[in-house]
Amino acid sequence: MTENNGHMPVSFTEEEVALEVRQAVARALDLDVEAVQLNSSLFGLGAESLDLLDMAFMLEKKFKIQFPRTDILERATNHFGEETLVQNGIVTDFGLRLLKKGMPELDPQVIKPGLKAIDVAKMITVGSFARITLRLLQAKEEFPLVCPKCGGQLEESELMPEFTCTNCGENVPQPSGDEILLQDLLQLANEIPDTL
Repeated sequence: MTENNGHMPVSFTEEEVALEVRQAVARALDLDVEAVQLNSSLFGLGAESLDLLDMAFMLEKKFKIQFPRTDILERATNHFGEETLVQNGIVTDFGLRLLKKGMPELDPQVIKPGLKAIDVAKMITVGSFARITLRLLQAKEEFPLVCPKCGGQLEESELMPEFTCTNCGENVPQPSGDEILLQDLLQLANEIPDTL
């Protein structure tokens, strides 16, 4: 572990996170971890919506993070409006560009005109969960460990995805996965070119 200038110490490598995600998926789906690879489709492995929640819960508990409760299209829809991303059940050109930038682990060949919004969730891979986990850990490591109330030192809570001030006892929640990924999404939207 290396200290990070008044931030959380960096404590997990990409490989460690990837293995933890593969193990969580394997446990949730009662599979051998060797059958679960980063490019494996979660729904292709037999996952259902409740299994995704189970996987997210395991990763939240392990890493003390809060997984997003919405997917990339839902977050984008909430911000940009549905007609910008989906029209008549089909992902728009802007939505396709956003998916390509926001989910780089997906095969770009499957993100093409005519993609149905309902099919996007089926494209989520084990690598998608690993990418999100790494991003949330990065955000946690970047969180300033200074109490907003008294200026004291914040320490990570043992149980919750929050920090506690060692001076005044103030509890400071970490930003949620939805908040972190929405900010990322807004930044991505500014980088999207006008053509695919």
